[in-house]
Amino acid sequence: MKVKVKKINPNARLPKKSKPGDFCYDVWAVTEEEIAPNIWRYGLGFKYEIEKESFKINYDNFDISIDFRPRSSIWEHGMSLANSEGTLDEFYRGEAKAIFYHVFPNMERYHVGEKIGQIKIGIAPKVEFEWADEINEDTERGTRGFGSTGQK
Repeated sequence: MKVKVKKINPNARLPKKSKPGDFCYDVWAVTEEEIAPNIWRYGLGFKYEIEKESFKINYDNFDISIDFRPRSSIWEHGMSLANSEGTLDEFYRGEAKAIFYHVFPNMERYHVGEKIGQIKIGIAPKVEFEWADEINEDTERGTRGFGSTGQK
């Protein structure tokens, strides 16, 4: 699969895997703006277009997005991604951006030039939902939720 990336900031960097076998591609901030008290928007400096034709399966059955995730070391910055994980839809053509809450202002937040997150290609089969009068509710988990699988 190919993704065209249009640089809209001279400091933008192509998403890149740090090591072979990494699942996601690292991204770096090229702009930062405090849009409300302790809420920061970071620009990645690029726009993108997913080339579905380069996808090796019947792409008519799938929707594709780029999904933004926080770094695993986000805790070191006292920040939280506002919509973790964030989805940049297939036909979005604006700059890729991410918004973080700086929940612990005494900790150093992200700045321009720093790696602020990771992206991955999200693939979702096109699904049709329909109402049903009955579903199979006789499963091992049943109606227990919110952490019930970790209870003894």
